[in-house]
Amino acid sequence: MATLPPLNALRAFEASVRLGGFARAAAELNVSTSAVSHQIRSLEETLGARLLERSTGVGGIRVTPAGARLLPAVSDALSRLGDACAEIRGTATRLTVSANSPFSSMWLARRLAEFSSLHPDTPLNAVVIEGEPDFARDGIDLAIVHVPLRRLKPDDDVLLQESVFPVCSPELYPFASRAVCRCRLLQEMHENSPEIDWRNWATTFGLPDDFETKIVRYSSFSQVIGAAVGGAGIALGRAPLIDPELASGRLVPVFPDRSRAASWRFVLRRNPAGRHRLIDALATFLHAEAGTVETSAGTADVMAPVMQSPRSVRDV
Repeated sequence: MATLPPLNALRAFEASVRLGGFARAAAELNVSTSAVSHQIRSLEETLGARLLERSTGVGGIRVTPAGARLLPAVSDALSRLGDACAEIRGTATRLTVSANSPFSSMWLARRLAEFSSLHPDTPLNAVVIEGEPDFARDGIDLAIVHVPLRRLKPDDDVLLQESVFPVCSPELYPFASRAVCRCRLLQEMHENSPEIDWRNWATTFGLPDDFETKIVRYSSFSQVIGAAVGGAGIALGRAPLIDPELASGRLVPVFPDRSRAASWRFVLRRNPAGRHRLIDALATFLHAEAGTVETSAGTADVMAPVMQSPRSVRDV
């Protein structure tokens, strides 16, 4: 134990990396920026290695190989200390998860409640963030991010791959399956997803030249599905987000043998600091719910989903 550096120096190092600068670390630790700089310099002298490179930008830093080696151990140790102190106080460290609105409401919310029941001593927050979160600013431990295939990172942990196919209410089905061109077409406003644009299905269903006059566009996927369940028209559904509606019979595939793979993936991204002890447990739980094996770079091994969409659905 005598060889361990001072705890304050380790805290200053971890906070500086996690928050991206000495000034932010100083604000969190309630000390001056010069005090943080001095603590880290002292830590480097104790270890005999440079941990952070100071950039010319305001408060900018870069982690050296030695710093990258030390960071996981420091983060884990501080997390364990925090958990132990919280347990003694009768409190617990909050776990915060983010995702976009459709995924949060249609897939994630119920599963987070189930996970919480398995860990009743840990408070859990679910927040809606439409894009990439700022982990430090937003206080996110684990983010589920909707990422186009072309932007997948080598270390992205793919959670879900979607398939897209036309769906409608069971009341509308007899008419919709015979005359797609005469039905209202419900569409999500999303410029970068060709598979959810009715224009890219026009040839498949032999839609007339003026079919776009029948399209009703909505700003969110939740609105599209709500309208479809209400019998307003035919929607381009995204499984497994609509699996509950399919399983309950509120929605049915108009043509069970026609679907297209989505051009986006839902991926898990952890807080780089990785301080919360339940991050890995939650990631494993979500993978089990999604029916995927943890992997990276967009190559998730998809197994049977928890709520299976119709087995007859295949790629067009």
